[in-house]
Amino acid sequence: AMISNECPLIFTHIPKTGGMSMFASMAEQYGMQIADMYDMSACYNEPAPVEALLKDVDKHIYAGHFPFGLHEWLTRPSCYMAIVRKPLERIISLYHYSIQYRDLVLNTRKETGQSLQELFDNRTVPDFYMDFLPWIKGEQTLAGFLRCLSPELDNGMVRRFSGIGLEPYPCPRAALDMAKDNIEKYFSVVGIQERYEDTVQMVRATFEVNFSVFHVNKGVQKQQQGQKANLAVKRRIKEMNRMDTDLFNWIYERFDRKLASPTPPVIVPGGGRTDFDKVKLWRAIGNSPMRKAAMELSPATMAKQ
Repeated sequence: AMISNECPLIFTHIPKTGGMSMFASMAEQYGMQIADMYDMSACYNEPAPVEALLKDVDKHIYAGHFPFGLHEWLTRPSCYMAIVRKPLERIISLYHYSIQYRDLVLNTRKETGQSLQELFDNRTVPDFYMDFLPWIKGEQTLAGFLRCLSPELDNGMVRRFSGIGLEPYPCPRAALDMAKDNIEKYFSVVGIQERYEDTVQMVRATFEVNFSVFHVNKGVQKQQQGQKANLAVKRRIKEMNRMDTDLFNWIYERFDRKLASPTPPVIVPGGGRTDFDKVKLWRAIGNSPMRKAAMELSPATMAKQ
C-alpha cells in the first residue's frame, strides 16, 4: 500500500474543512495505526509524548491541526495531504463550532468555582479557547469572536501550508508564496471541502486506498441559534483572510486538473531532527470520544460490522 509505516501520510488538518470526515475514512482502515495529535499543544505539551509518536515506527498516519513541517522530525519518508475551504465559510463554521465549547467552559467554571485561567492551567478545558478568552468573557457574538487575536482568524490556512505556524503575530505577506511553493513541492493531495466527494476520489486515486465517504461533524451551525453574519462582519472576515482567499482560489483553479490526471504521491524525505520541543503545534482541542472510538473500532472490527 502507498500509505504504510515505512512511508506514513501526514494529514495537516485545517479546522472546519471536513477533516473529521476524512479522519473517519482513515480510521476505518488504519485504526490505532493513526497517530492522533489533535490534543497536543505548543502551550501544554511536554516534548516527550510528541517524540514518542514521531518515533513510533508502526504509525501509518499522523493527523492533527499542526502546520507543514512535521516530516523534519521523522526518520522515515512521508507524504502530505490537506483539505481547504472558502475562508468566509470556514471562519463562520469555526465560530459556530466554538459556541458549544464556550458554553462548556462557562458551565465548568460555574460548577468548579475556578477562574477561566485556572481551568486552562489545570487543563480542565482545552487551551484552544485561550485565544478566545475576551469573547468568552465579553461580547459573545461573531463580531466579538473576530476581535480576538487568534492567528486562526488571520489566514490560518496560509500559516499552516507555509510552515510558519500559528504564531501570535500578523501573517507575513511572504507566507502566501511559501504556502504555494510547499503545496507544489510537497503535498500529494490538497482537497476542497466544497468538493468533498471529488476530494475522496482524489485521495483514493493518489494513494491507491479504498476510502469510504463519511460526513462527520456536519452542520453544527444548523443546530445553533447563533446570529447570522451581517455584511460588515463578512467584510471583516474577508479582510482578515485575504491571503487565504488567494490561496483557496489558486488551489481551486488547479483542482480539476489534478483530479483528471492523478499523479503518484510526492515522497518527502525524513529530516531526522531530534529537537522535539521545536515541533510547531497549535492549541489542543481536547480529547475526542469520536476520534478515539473511530480508531479503536478499526480496522478489523469495522469491516465485520
